Amino acid sequence: VELSINPIASCKTDVLVTEDPGEVREEAIMSTYFETVDDLLASFGPVRDCSKDNGGCRKNFKCVSDRRMDSTGCMCPEGLRPMKDGSGCYDYSLGTDCTDGFNGGCEQLCLQQLVPLPDDPTSSNVLMFCGCVQEYKLAADGRSCLLLADHCEGPKCSKQDSRFNDTLFSEMLRGYNNKTQQVIQGQVFQMTFRDNNFIKDFPQLADGLMVIPLPVEEQCRGVLSEPLPNLQLLSGDSQFSEATGYPMMQQWRVRSNLYRVKLSAITLSTVFSKVLKSLTADSTRDELLAFIQQYGSHYISEALYGSELTCNIYFPSKKSQQQLWLQYQKEVTDQGGRRDLKAVPFISYLSGLLKTQLLSDDLVAGVEIRCQEKGTCPAACHLCRQAGRDTPSPTPVLLEVSRIVPLYSLVQDNVTKEAFKSATMSSYWCAGKGDVIENWCRCDLTALGKDGLPNCSPLRRPVLRLAPHLEPSSTMVALEWIDVEPLIGYKVSDYIIQHKRVEDPSEAEIYTGEVLSLMDDLFSGLGSSCVVAGRRSGEHPHSMIYSIIFKCLEPDSLYKFTLYAVDSRGSRSDASFVTVRTSCPMVEDSKAEEIADKVYNLYNGYTSGKEQQTAYNTLMEVSPPLLYRVQHHYNSHYEKFGDFVWRSEDELGPRKAHLILRRMDRISLFCRSLLRSGFIQSRTESVPYMLCRSDDTRPGGTLWHSSLHETRLACLEKVVTVQRNIYGKSKLR
Repeated sequence: VELSINPIASCKTDVLVTEDPGEVREEAIMSTYFETVDDLLASFGPVRDCSKDNGGCRKNFKCVSDRRMDSTGCMCPEGLRPMKDGSGCYDYSLGTDCTDGFNGGCEQLCLQQLVPLPDDPTSSNVLMFCGCVQEYKLAADGRSCLLLADHCEGPKCSKQDSRFNDTLFSEMLRGYNNKTQQVIQGQVFQMTFRDNNFIKDFPQLADGLMVIPLPVEEQCRGVLSEPLPNLQLLSGDSQFSEATGYPMMQQWRVRSNLYRVKLSAITLSTVFSKVLKSLTADSTRDELLAFIQQYGSHYISEALYGSELTCNIYFPSKKSQQQLWLQYQKEVTDQGGRRDLKAVPFISYLSGLLKTQLLSDDLVAGVEIRCQEKGTCPAACHLCRQAGRDTPSPTPVLLEVSRIVPLYSLVQDNVTKEAFKSATMSSYWCAGKGDVIENWCRCDLTALGKDGLPNCSPLRRPVLRLAPHLEPSSTMVALEWIDVEPLIGYKVSDYIIQHKRVEDPSEAEIYTGEVLSLMDDLFSGLGSSCVVAGRRSGEHPHSMIYSIIFKCLEPDSLYKFTLYAVDSRGSRSDASFVTVRTSCPMVEDSKAEEIADKVYNLYNGYTSGKEQQTAYNTLMEVSPPLLYRVQHHYNSHYEKFGDFVWRSEDELGPRKAHLILRRMDRISLFCRSLLRSGFIQSRTESVPYMLCRSDDTRPGGTLWHSSLHETRLACLEKVVTVQRNIYGKSKLR
């Protein structure tokens, strides 16, 4: 074997090898000395042929024929580094790499451009920057995109909604706080525009958004709700008049330009992904709560977008609402034959009356319309468009959130996911100051109230109100409230109700009145039969409504009812109250008219002592309201023969007449005005109510620690008969 090494440590190629080449090569390398690793690599010859097609190097890589450590022969120019996918070289100091898996942090497009290097024109840099699709422009941050508003000049142009500067359907990218029902500004997902995702009348949509227009029959459809009592006016100092009924309200809603938007695919934003990866199973609750504060607890996976006009119509009373509705039906149907009521909506009719100031009648005065608009009504919808506003293709806005997904579902590690879930539950149920254990909150040691008791799940105030389905009568008042016990947190063990007759509303609160326990006095059946309690399911799932009916009250009297809750620890909530005046006493108007005729006959002509005593006894035996009504009928029919007061003083003497007349001083001014009505008719109605009794007995002398929900109640629907006076100007048929 002949082996020679030249001075520059390169192997000669004209070597005659008669033994195994591998063994010879190994022995030669082991016995040869190289100054550097590069000398060793150079001994194998060039790595690439740079004389042709840049040696096969892509984009702006420079071809280097010499072998180097960690080099394939394609090197980045000085100051540049390879992109993440190895397709080119870029300036890392600019911080944008379209191949980083997050679209370079761009909301829509990430663009690439080869530009020469200032210091070396023979070399180039892959300059990457953010861009936007058509009908969008780049925002000041250089990454997000803003929707361009249509250029418009002149008085017909409406003021552009601030939401025009938002990316279309941007709420689908952001977090959502399920407790406050609000969209959070923290961006969870980013939009990419690699696919041709187009829909009519819209610019290019982001990948992963599925936008479905609703059917034509669902567009531009007005819905008028049934008239319901205005619940806000049935609490506190309630506004109730037996002559006209509860104050009422109706809602008119028009929805148009409707789209169902779904997330079919998601791509986490760069910042959100980094923050999410920083969370671990060892992250503290405060760190997780800070994350929830910034990004919310959920994200929206399905929502309804469009435009919506909502108008609340407030009527001062049930009587005014009924009268206006009958008047509307009569006038609209009389025009052009049996005209369809849908052609002229009820709210349009009322708006016309308000604008022309035709609401002069006392019964219909006080009508108020309050409207709120979300988005902009399209010009094609006649039910909500406004004169002077021309918006053929308005941008739809978020109307309803149909489906949400918790953010902790995006966490891969199961242990971290459970910690995140626990923090989310703590934020929702325990104010972030405790941990959820089954269906209650274990508060932190620092979460204490002024009374020294844990308050991470504070006891809410129940709102007492008059029962919407049962108006007060002369002897009865029905009340109700929604149960304030949450699914997780404190447990309500009882409700305490106080009621008293108030002579002067401004008097000092010295006497609290009769105090009743919902559980111990009412559900137990140990209380008076004049007060009955019930419980029924509410409109929303898991909600309960408690009701109480007081059946033995004094007519024409002001009452105050107070309610507060007691939890299983003995804490009391803030109290709520209702003040209401019971209706005027029942009056049998036909009997009052008969008595008036009888008294006139007794007073007419010569009145003997026997007749005087008969008249005196008759007038003293009737109730004060009936006596007031007798006086009204007497003066209506026989005033030309003398006023009732004057005739009584003349026939019976001043002393007896004064004894009779002073009985009417007990009648309130309001009832006096009603008793002067042209006609009074009695009406009897039957109203169903719930009566509940408990099957459990509480241990005497001990604090009750369980929840009212755990109490077994037997409830029956019963019917209460209610008598009312109907007041009118003329006799009803």
